[in-house]
Amino acid sequence: MVQTLVVSLALALVQAPDQPGLELRAVRFYRGAGTQTLVDAFSRVPFTLLDPLTPGPDGVAVYRFAVAVRDSAGLELLSRSWTQAVPARMLSVAQASAVEHFSFAARAGRYSVEVAVTDSATGRIRRQSTEVRGFPGGPAASDLLLATTMRPAGGAGAGDTVPQPGEVRKGALFLQASGRPALTPQQARLGYYLEVYRARPETVTVAARVLTGAGAQLVATSPQRVPVADGGGVLNGTLDLAGLPPGDYRLALAVTTADSVIERGAEFHMTGFEAEAAIAAAAPARDVFGALAEAQLDTLYLPLVYLMTGEEQGIYPTLSLDGKRNWLRQFWQKRDPTPGTPGNEAQDDFYTRIAQANRRYREGGAAQIPGWRTDRGRIFIKYGPPDETLNRPQAGSAAPYEAWKYTRGRSLKYVFLDVTRFGNYVLIYTTDRRESSRPNWEALLGPEAVVDVQRF
Repeated sequence: MVQTLVVSLALALVQAPDQPGLELRAVRFYRGAGTQTLVDAFSRVPFTLLDPLTPGPDGVAVYRFAVAVRDSAGLELLSRSWTQAVPARMLSVAQASAVEHFSFAARAGRYSVEVAVTDSATGRIRRQSTEVRGFPGGPAASDLLLATTMRPAGGAGAGDTVPQPGEVRKGALFLQASGRPALTPQQARLGYYLEVYRARPETVTVAARVLTGAGAQLVATSPQRVPVADGGGVLNGTLDLAGLPPGDYRLALAVTTADSVIERGAEFHMTGFEAEAAIAAAAPARDVFGALAEAQLDTLYLPLVYLMTGEEQGIYPTLSLDGKRNWLRQFWQKRDPTPGTPGNEAQDDFYTRIAQANRRYREGGAAQIPGWRTDRGRIFIKYGPPDETLNRPQAGSAAPYEAWKYTRGRSLKYVFLDVTRFGNYVLIYTTDRRESSRPNWEALLGPEAVVDVQRF
């Protein structure tokens, strides 16, 4: 049996290895409770597979990404799909790509995982598949997961509990992972994450080596002793690989325990300066705050209330014009999923959602409330478009209402009611603990609508 755990959509402009085809890689972890294998799968989508849907320098390409998981008998146990947009200027960059990440849990057995990318402009479909085996019993360790950045969850404040675009959460860490990471001369740090499963507490010795495709050793770290608690623990670290020539490599990790040596490995790629320059030329750096007037800066600041930590609140209004510009720059620099590259995907994604929320959810009446300040707009900005919606227009004396459901990892439901019947929808019920429901939401909605929502 396969159960969906997480599907996160991460469009990250990253440099791909020198392979034009669609990539698919899986990393497995084990949970003794229920003897489940947790699988993180990563698919790299090269932009060379796409054609522009809309022409011009500001045009876009669009693709649909679909994933299916089947058991050894061919029974489809998981099926999901979603759509992504790419700036058309990136299509000419040979090593630019996006990484799609999804997760699932499985029992012992063999599973086939297939992904398909459909180019919206041409209808062309590219497919890739791999086989995943659920652990038949408790393994000595998980597979090795590599990352280009690692940071502690909550490192940006108490509200820092949701991964940024391109990040995967593992325990107390956020990792920028992509299956086969691509390092650059300016971003040459490689992180690793490994879970070891031990029946008793002990101290293990960890050593890492960087190997060429032919198996020659280029880098070796000094062995380090790490305590592991009863039941197991996490081994993680970072290697600075600046100066490594362009090419394909493998990180080999050896963990020496009291009774065995556990070996795990994973591939990564190092690009050259020319690839880095090509990315920069296609996505030129821009300071969106430098030329804006104070009123425009304030407009960009106000919606950040949805993202700010407690430490960041209350500072911006006290600053000068230049201070406000610098505050906004620093705010987004801390949230940049690909620091060192010209673009900031988190910033672009957030303000794109603001624009979409203003277009979709602006509410009428004399107040003319902008979409980002409405309840529907707030949820849309935080989590993106819902996976499923239930729209019920006014029928007789019943007020119109909408129900939204997110199924990709969150399993959250939101119910909005047009109390005034003038298009002003308010959130009256949710399963999200970070939001509040009205105590009388059932009375507001009515018995038939309550049943309708509960079945949804």
